Amino acid sequence: MMLAEQARAPGKVNLFFAAGPPRPDGYHDVASLYCAVSAAETVTATLTRGDGIAVDVAAVPGSLVDQQIAAGTFSLDAVPTGAANLAVRAARAVLERFPRLIGGLHLRLDKAVPVAGGMGGGSADAAAALRAVNRLAARVSGEPALDDDALQHLAAGLGADVPFALAGGAAVGTGTGAQLRPAAVGAPLHLVLVADAAGLSTPAVYAELDRLRAGTDVPPPALPPELEPALARGDLGRAAPLLRNDLQPAALSLAPHLAQTLALGQEAGALASLVSGSGPTVAHVLGGAAAAAALAERLRARGRPALAVQAP
Repeated sequence: MMLAEQARAPGKVNLFFAAGPPRPDGYHDVASLYCAVSAAETVTATLTRGDGIAVDVAAVPGSLVDQQIAAGTFSLDAVPTGAANLAVRAARAVLERFPRLIGGLHLRLDKAVPVAGGMGGGSADAAAALRAVNRLAARVSGEPALDDDALQHLAAGLGADVPFALAGGAAVGTGTGAQLRPAAVGAPLHLVLVADAAGLSTPAVYAELDRLRAGTDVPPPALPPELEPALARGDLGRAAPLLRNDLQPAALSLAPHLAQTLALGQEAGALASLVSGSGPTVAHVLGGAAAAAALAERLRARGRPALAVQAP
C-alpha cells in the first residue's frame, strides 16, 4: 500500500476589505478581516512509484462546487492539474526541502470552495497541500517535518491568501494581505454563501476598481476602529453595519446581476450582504443557524447554488 497523508484548509470570506491606491509594483495595500468558513478543501497526498506530480479533482457532495456542477454552470475540467495549480506549486515547494525523497506524488483535491469565487479556494488547496506533503515527506524520508514558521514562509511565496488559509480562524491582513495578526470573534457567525454561474478574475476586478476610482483621492486602507471590538464581544448588531468590501463596486460593474443576489439576502432580513473578496460569491450574514439554513434552502429551491456555513 502506498503511503498517504491528508489535510484540510478552509475557504474564507472577507468580512471587511479596504484597498488602497495601486502601488508602483501594481499591487495594492489592503486592510482585510479574513474569516475562515466551514466549507473546506481537502488534499490527499500519496507517494507513487513514478515521477512528477499527478492531480485528480473531485467535488465534495452537497458543496457549492457540487451544486454548480449539478446546475451545469461549472465543470471540474476547469481546474488546472499542472504547474498552474497552486497545490502543485505548494507540493513542489515542500519537496525542495526534502531532496532525498524518492518517487512521485499524487494529489487528490476534494473541492468544496468555488473556483475563481473570491473565497480563496486555490489558496486553501495550496495550504492543505503544504501540510499533507510536509507530513508525507517527513514520514518517508525520516527527516523532521517543516515547522509552522517554515510552512508560513512557503505559503507567503505562493500567494497573498495562502498564509491565512494555512492559519485559519479569523485574522486581520495588511500589506498585500499576507501580513496577519489574529482577530477575536466572540460568537460564531452564520452565513449563507451563494455561488455564481461564472468566476471573476481577481486581476480584472482590481483593474476595474482602479478604473472606477481614477482621479479620486483613495485613503490608506484601515479597519473601522469599532469593528474588531464588536466582533470580539459577539455584538453582531454593532459589527454588521461596519462590514464592507471595496472590491464590491468593481465586481458589480463586471457582473451587474450580482446586485440581484445581494438583494435576495436583504429581502430575507440578512444583517449584511456583501461580495466575498473579488467575487462573485456573495455572503449573507444571518442572525442564527436556523435563519441561515432556511435562506439557503429557499435559494436552492430557486435554482441558486447556496450553502449555510459557520465562521470561523
